[in-house]
This record gives sequence, structure tokens and C-alpha cells, in this order.
Amino acid sequence: MNEKISVIVPVYKVEPYLCRCVESILSQSYTNLEIILVNDGSPDNCPAICDYYVEKENRVVVVHKPNGGLSSARNAGLDIATGDWISFIDSDDWIEPNMYETLISNAVANAAQISIGGVADELLTDNGTIITKTSNVNSNVTEVRDKMSAISHFLSNPWSAWDKIYRREVFENIRFPVGEINEDEAIALQLLDKCERVVYTNEVFYHYIKRPESITTSSFSPKKFAWYRHCRENLAWIRKHYPELTELAAARYRTSLLWTLTEVALSDNKYPHETKELITELKQIRRNFPKIEFAFQTDRIRMWMICTLPFGIYRCLIRIKRRRGTT
Repeated sequence: MNEKISVIVPVYKVEPYLCRCVESILSQSYTNLEIILVNDGSPDNCPAICDYYVEKENRVVVVHKPNGGLSSARNAGLDIATGDWISFIDSDDWIEPNMYETLISNAVANAAQISIGGVADELLTDNGTIITKTSNVNSNVTEVRDKMSAISHFLSNPWSAWDKIYRREVFENIRFPVGEINEDEAIALQLLDKCERVVYTNEVFYHYIKRPESITTSSFSPKKFAWYRHCRENLAWIRKHYPELTELAAARYRTSLLWTLTEVALSDNKYPHETKELITELKQIRRNFPKIEFAFQTDRIRMWMICTLPFGIYRCLIRIKRRRGTT
């Protein structure tokens, strides 16, 4: 087994973390790698670090491009990748030495088009402390899902681009939406639709670092309306292609609406037009899918409050709860 894996690493303003990321890739026990560092117009010393690794290691390729965002950088890597498999690593994260050896072994053994590993969420606090939450709660488990089961699993679980390897063909004619966040959600269903099998293991390989200044941990902004829009588009896609999974897609969409409305309530801006639209769509989901269960009782309560009370009251109540540390 000697198939090449193209590892695409978007690089932007991650100078303190970049070397750790690249070294963790170079140290992989599986060595047939093409490491594509995409310098997305980074204003710090990241471009020089990328060039250093090109000189040091013949498996490293560098793309220098104007800043275009994460999707643009990933797409630039996809456009030049030559591997049989594709992988993405965020440049402030790092991976365990046996990640690619295990993922490709699992994929080949099970004739899978996507192979997925476990993740450790690591919150980097302002004082430099790391708080780790791992997805591996028991012994390592590997399971194989067919297309329908994999899509169902996606609709009920978090999804990111970076803890996986993909057969190159899966990304044929598919690219990340440029200029948007939550770009992983936008293309997940199209990727899974090209798979006959997806293999999962909960063995932790990927260390996902949440920095205080990162997109996911930053305060609410208009860009963060992307998740509910993508979930709405995915619901429409599921209704057309896999109608038997409509309730799962509607539940995910409902979760995205509740999350977005709560974040709006906690933000300094009121976003009146968007808030009205979100509440209207939440009420429609409540009316059309009254029997969908809630994963959390708090979501059931939030939906009742948002659909029943004036939003200004919900804003006051949710802020009080947040100050008390109960949300």
C-alpha cells in the first residue's frame, strides 16, 4: 500500500503554531505524502516559514496567493493536489504520528471513499492554559457505514473537513464556497453522496485548537448566519434526494436556527431583519415537524420561548442566564 496522500494546509496568521503543525505531518509513520502549504497572504512570518520547509523537505509544496479566506486556500490546494487521497489540516492544529497510516489502512481494508478519525478539542485560554475534551470516551472502535447511514450520521453529528482522508474522486467538481465560514457543512452532503462506504474510528488523531481569536470562538458577526443558511439548503437537498431522512435534516436545521437566534440575543447588535426571518422559519419548522425529538431539553425550552415570547424578552432572559453561567 503506497498510495499518495495530498495534505492541504491553509496558512494565515498562525506564526506561533505553524511549525508544530508541519512537523506533526512530516513525522507521520505513513511517508508517501504531498504537503501543500497554501500561504493565503499571511502578513506575518508564515510565508518565510513555508519557504523554509520547501528547502528542507522535498515533499513540501508552497502556494503563495493573495488573501482570499479559508475556502479559497483549500481550493487552491485542491487545484494542484496530485495524491490519490486528499486531507486537510488547519495550520494551528496538529496530528498524531500514526494518523495517516491508520486512516488509509481503514479505508483500504473496507473499500471506503472517506476515512475518519477521532478528535481532541483543545481550548487555548488567554493565559495559555489548554483545556482538552476528547471524543474517545472508551476503547477504540471502528465502524463502516454505507452511503445512507453515513448521511444520516452527518445529520446528527458535528462535521469538519480536517479529521479525514478522502478519495481524490470524491472532490471532483466540488469546491468549498469562497467567502463563507461553515464551509464544511456546505459541501458535506455532496461529498457523502459520492461514497459507497465511509469508515470511522474514535481513536484520537487530530488535535483541534480553539484559540481566543479564532473564527469559532470569536463574537457573533453577520458571517455566522452561514450555518443556518447551509442547514436550510441541506434540508432542501435531502428532501429532493433522500426524503426518508427529512426529519433528521429538519432537526439539524432547527438546531442551527436556535443557536443563531441565541447568539443574536447575546450580541451587541440586534439584526432586526435577520431575526424576524429566523423566527419565522423556526415557527415553520415547529409547525411542519412537531414530533421531532430534541437532543437537549434546553433546546425545547428555547424554542417555546422564542416562538411564544417577544424576542426582546428572550434576549433579556438569555443574557441573565449567561451571566449566571447556566447556558
